[in-house]
Order: sequence, then structure tokens, then C-alpha cells
Amino acid sequence: MKNYLLLACLTLFFISCSSDDNTTLESEENFYALTVGNTWVYGHQRRIGQSEEFENINVIDSVKIVDTEEINGNTFFKFRTRTSGNESNQAFCSPNGEHFAYFRDSIGYLIDDRGKIHFSPEGDTEEYVLKTFPSHRLIFNLSEESEVVITPAGDFDCYWMNLFIRYDPDSERSIGTSKYYRKEGIGEVFTTTSFTNNPEHTIEKRLISYEVQ
Repeated sequence: MKNYLLLACLTLFFISCSSDDNTTLESEENFYALTVGNTWVYGHQRRIGQSEEFENINVIDSVKIVDTEEINGNTFFKFRTRTSGNESNQAFCSPNGEHFAYFRDSIGYLIDDRGKIHFSPEGDTEEYVLKTFPSHRLIFNLSEESEVVITPAGDFDCYWMNLFIRYDPDSERSIGTSKYYRKEGIGEVFTTTSFTNNPEHTIEKRLISYEVQ
């Protein structure tokens, strides 16, 4: 079973921050570009076989911060994503339609309305256990150095997070690793998504255009 586990799906299990954290506003630097009205458009590319080439699968995510909302005493930014072009239900892509999510900056951690961490540019580069299962643990860690990624919207020097699995009891690491890239003041710019048994990622989500205040 482990050979077919999808790392992208496991992001749903990110560890939560303390429920007593009452931080309500974005940081002064606004690393995550959390401002109502900001927009991002992403396109998805799929690897062609085992080659180094990718093909456009015509799935588009149009994202906009449409509002703020008070949830459990904290101010969250309401993200609306409109996905199109996924009539064939491509793996690692959202289904067609409109989707909503809520995020805030909690002392440098990007968390959702359930308190689950999605990113941290200042975290420890040591491995952090997100979730423990009977046969494996979901792990993430921050990259030691930034990396320049090339997208249709431009080239960005980004921090990124690694997401992978360690299988118990011998702590063997999954071959595949997914990566999540963010640029300070811009937000998410690039994502690679992998199967656990493949060293080469399968899908790339690339920033096409953006407007941030």
C-alpha cells in the first residue's frame, strides 16, 4: 500500500498550533501576502513519462483573498479558489468549481482555521513529525537554503518546505518528496507533488500571474 500513497493528500494532516494562540493579524512583513484583494493564478504541468519534460494539462486555479472572517477569536483571510479545466479529475489537482479556505499568520506560521500548519519560513531545518500512523510518520522540514524557481510569472528566490514519509520501525525515508515554495511578500509560487515511490515529482503547479498589494 505504501507505494501508492500520495504525499499531496497527506498535507491534510499538518500538526496544529496551540489552540490558545490569539494572534489575529498578519505580521508587519506580511510574508504570506495576506491582504484582501490579492490574487494569484496557477497552471498545472504533468511530467511526460520518465522524461525531464512537462506538458500543460490545462488545469487552472484562480485564487483571490475575498474577505476576512473572525473564527474562534482570530482573524482569518478567506481564500476563494476557482478551478477550471479538470474535467478528467487529474491527480493532485482540485476538482472543478469554487472552493474556500481560511488562513492567518500565527507568529510566522501559516495556519488554517483548524489550526493546522501549512508553512513556516523560520522553522527548524530538523525533521518535524506532522502525524504518526501505525506504519509510518509524515515529516516536514524547512530547506537549509533558498532556491530560485522559474515560473511564467517570473523568477523567484524562495524558501521551501519538504514533505515526505518515514516508515516505522526502521525509519526508512520515502523515495518521493513533495516541495512547497513561497516568496516573501508574494505568497505561494511553485509546488511539486510526488508519489512516495518515485524520486521524480509528477505534477508542478506554477504561478502564472499575480496582483498583490
